[in-house]
Amino acid sequence: MAGPVNTSDQVARDDAHLQALGIKPELRRTLGFLSNFAIAFAFISVSTGSFGNFGGGIALGGPAMFWTWFVICGGQFIVALVFAELSSHYPIAGSVYQWSKRLSNRGLGWFTGWFYFWAQVVTVSAVAVIVSFVVSSLAAAGGAAPDATTFQNSPSPGGFTSMFVFVAIGALIITTIINAYGIRLMAILNNIGVATEILGMLVFGLVLLLFAHVQSPSVLTSFNGAEAAQNGNIPATFLLGMFMSIFIIYGFDTAGTYGEETVDAGRQAPRGVLASILVSFVVGLIFIPAVILASPDINATMAEGAAGGYPIGTIISGAFTQEIVFGISFGELYLVVILASVFVCTMAIQGAASRLMFSMARDRHLPAGGWLGHVSTRFRTPANATVTVGIIAALPILVVGPVAAIYLSIAATGLIYVSYFLCNAGVMWARTKGWPHTRAWFSLGRWGKLINLVALLWGGLMIINVALWNDPALFGDYGSAGRAFWNPFINTFITPFGQKVDWMPAWPLFETLIGLIVIFGGIYYLAIVRRQAPDVEGTDTEPDALIG
Repeated sequence: MAGPVNTSDQVARDDAHLQALGIKPELRRTLGFLSNFAIAFAFISVSTGSFGNFGGGIALGGPAMFWTWFVICGGQFIVALVFAELSSHYPIAGSVYQWSKRLSNRGLGWFTGWFYFWAQVVTVSAVAVIVSFVVSSLAAAGGAAPDATTFQNSPSPGGFTSMFVFVAIGALIITTIINAYGIRLMAILNNIGVATEILGMLVFGLVLLLFAHVQSPSVLTSFNGAEAAQNGNIPATFLLGMFMSIFIIYGFDTAGTYGEETVDAGRQAPRGVLASILVSFVVGLIFIPAVILASPDINATMAEGAAGGYPIGTIISGAFTQEIVFGISFGELYLVVILASVFVCTMAIQGAASRLMFSMARDRHLPAGGWLGHVSTRFRTPANATVTVGIIAALPILVVGPVAAIYLSIAATGLIYVSYFLCNAGVMWARTKGWPHTRAWFSLGRWGKLINLVALLWGGLMIINVALWNDPALFGDYGSAGRAFWNPFINTFITPFGQKVDWMPAWPLFETLIGLIVIFGGIYYLAIVRRQAPDVEGTDTEPDALIG
């Protein structure tokens, strides 16, 4: 029996695994399981997603939208099982792009990465905007402004923009510096933020359940009239009620994309994939019903959500107004926890997007591949890719405005489901050809094909759910006005530099984004990528001699 392996020996094995896969080890490998898990958990960020999307979810589905949490987490866990096996075989920067490319073909792999990259970048923009929302709420709660809207619209230092834009861009600048500086600093800050989020969400949830519940548990089975907008169609209402849950549970593959920076990656990356979604499920299972049961007026909560408000903050602030310490109320403390969580969420998603860009550029599958695929010799991070992602993520905030960036992120979530579907399709094709040929630390064994098939069916259904738009004549009850939350028309919110564009067509955002990404990506792929020599790929798992 082999004895324990010290860290330096394990790093040597991990590097040998990378070399067997045709990759030169360049990134700094220092992450352990907890840090790997924390980055994926921070990407998911139940606190960020619930703060931003709870209002829309309860407005569209009433209190019964809570049960969508089980459905979404269950479906995504099936996908996570497939990704855990992939991350055990291929713990490589780029996750779904690398997995799809290596198991299917370059074309499918490239488009998987192309979709996922733009989805991640736009999501970075949206989460940076949520940082600004939370800071505005804190400013109003602390008396720096009469209300959050006044603070947002006030001039920034220097007067060149609003505080809303200033804070969002400032958050991006800080996360860019941290991500470029080094994985150790990023991991330390991320771990602190994740610990704060987990403890904070659980504590807030339990306190609300024990001391602030004012609703009967039976309210959790009520749509509270939300079904009337769909002519009483409960399945259509339930699908709309997924608005919060579906826009939270993704990004667990990030544990795999940090595989090149994780010690014992073939073992720890799949553990990180699965642990991130399981812990997120438990946190949401406690916090979400606690907030609903603490709502003093369900109708008012639904109305606030329908108006684009943030009823979670209203509920918690209203439930606990007493001072805790140093003049800080319970509600203000919640906002502080949310601010820390949203910040590390921004940092984690930007880090994942940077590594995807780096991975594609390293293969010379993006413009300026040599520069974007460069690793800083001082920090051993993909610094050029990190800065580039930060700049691109800032553009939607500056050009179309912060609110439009939120709408774009909703469509971007649909793009993530498309990327996951494409990856699962590539893996399923490989399984029909006999993959996996060797066994990694985490293996689905004979259940692989069935789980893969269920993951494909699940992903396809969720893509359809995101893609439906507001058109009762075309989709019946499934195309009611609530679809304007999910898939708005581009002419309703895109106002470049604050100016309305009269010629903007009434096209659904999700389909418009897919069309643009396919057209521009297809031109680049046919002109550049397809003409390149095939990538040099290695074996699909560690050589037996390297498995501890």
